[in-house]
Amino acid sequence: MVSRSDQLVTLDPRDEGVPNTDVLAKRPTTLDGKIIGLLSNRKPHADELLRMIADAIGERYSLKGVVEISKASHQWPAGPDILKEMAGQCDVIIHATAE
Repeated sequence: MVSRSDQLVTLDPRDEGVPNTDVLAKRPTTLDGKIIGLLSNRKPHADELLRMIADAIGERYSLKGVVEISKASHQWPAGPDILKEMAGQCDVIIHATAE
């Protein structure tokens, strides 16, 4: 004999581990006089998208410069050497993907 229950059981797919303690980096109050870093993941059109974003920002703010760097592959995170280089050169970094 099969019994039926009128209860609906749901499962919560969220991680029950330690809550995320990361915090957002401090944001500058303006982009005037700042160097913008563009980090491309090398997917098709990612470079064009990043340049369009930098151009739009440059129309609104007086940027000191733009640094463009590409990751080795879209499949892997940026290596510590790239991140350290960009952190040393740039005030703000934008990372984008495109296809």
